[in-house]
Amino acid sequence: MIKKILVAIVSLLVVIALLLGIITLVEYRPKDRQSLSTIGTATSTMVETHKEYSITSFNIGYGGLGEAEDFFMDGGKKVRPESKAEVENNIWHIREKLSELDSDFTVIQEVDEDSKRSYTINQIDELVSNSMSGSFAYNFKVKYIPFPFPTIGKVNSGLLSMAKYKIQDSERVSLPNPFSWPIRTVNLKRAMLITRYPIQDTEKFLVVINFHLEAYDSGEGKKEQTKLVSEIIAKEYEKGNYVIAGGDWNQTLVKGLQVDPTLLTEWTAPTVEWESLPSWEMGVDQNVPTNRSLIMPYVGNKDKLAKFFIDGFIVSPNIKIIETKVSAMDFKYSDHEPVHMKFVLLD
Repeated sequence: MIKKILVAIVSLLVVIALLLGIITLVEYRPKDRQSLSTIGTATSTMVETHKEYSITSFNIGYGGLGEAEDFFMDGGKKVRPESKAEVENNIWHIREKLSELDSDFTVIQEVDEDSKRSYTINQIDELVSNSMSGSFAYNFKVKYIPFPFPTIGKVNSGLLSMAKYKIQDSERVSLPNPFSWPIRTVNLKRAMLITRYPIQDTEKFLVVINFHLEAYDSGEGKKEQTKLVSEIIAKEYEKGNYVIAGGDWNQTLVKGLQVDPTLLTEWTAPTVEWESLPSWEMGVDQNVPTNRSLIMPYVGNKDKLAKFFIDGFIVSPNIKIIETKVSAMDFKYSDHEPVHMKFVLLD
């Protein structure tokens, strides 16, 4: 009996060692900086000063975090929706919302290319319009995630930036990774997607930076990532460029905001360390939350769940924000809401 137990234990250890070896061998190891290709064809050519433009940021939750879903990492139970049809329906409505907003620039987070959790739907193809140019950067690329049960499995996901204007160039810039081996092998490799657009009659560029900062760390990862974002945007502005950086900060962007402690959540959003950012204007709607807790489904629990203000933009001093509003969908198709900002490039 003891011999059988020992054999079972040794066999289990061998399986675990093999699994760790395999996931380490095939781990996604992106370069610190990587040039990206362009998708689609823009209908317009160059951006101009003194003209009103708009930009939308939307974390679409890979089409799998609609109103009927919870999520195991946030205290819920589920790993993915029950059916492919649910994901397809969410993506269809998300695409319709983006079409309705008709923004000149769009930055999207949690876009799946080929993932088990979203039934292998290529959401890039679903979202990029024929009249826009875009770029895609991975920030989550894992052959197989062996937990929980049923397992997450394969994930290919990332950041998608689109615009009606010609892209000069775009690149993926790696953000600091707070995780060590072996968790690092099956975790996100977060990044910034930096896209540059030429400005008419100048040698300057509009630099749009799309990011999705750390969610499930002790807090240090968010801080280090925010610092790098700050360094990058400051350098671009020093070059004379116009800079808009934004997306899902996973940090509270409203100063002095207090979350009602009676509302339900397991995950909470710390306040961004304002001293780590330049004193630039923020594009944030302080009246409408952009994210909801995933501890349980939103349906039937709307008034019980905590909500957060974690999506928005920061812009360089040579850009004037006209308005920033959340285009609320009542969290029907994602656990986030789209943030729409109007702006003008100054001289």
